Amino acid sequence: ITNGLLGLGKVFGQDELVRKLLGCLNDEWEPKVTAIEESKDLKTMEIEELLGSLMTHEVKLNKKSTNLVETKPQEERRKDIALKSTHKEEVSSEEELEEED
Repeated sequence: ITNGLLGLGKVFGQDELVRKLLGCLNDEWEPKVTAIEESKDLKTMEIEELLGSLMTHEVKLNKKSTNLVETKPQEERRKDIALKSTHKEEVSSEEELEEED
């Protein structure tokens, strides 16, 4: 988009590009965007520095989601519940035996 606008004569400064990139990220990136906005001076931040930071964060997100997928089956196995089943006839005969005593 910015390249298209550049072709039409609209020139963006580095700080505008950085802000526009941060603004177009979805909600999953909101904590990282907030951290960058609070810790960095966006007026002097280079676009390459921003992209490097975002790419590093993306790698961490991908690792985390991969780990969740790998560990999920193990967690599901821990939650298995074994139930004892009895047939209606067995229950009835047991009740009859108790009544006879």
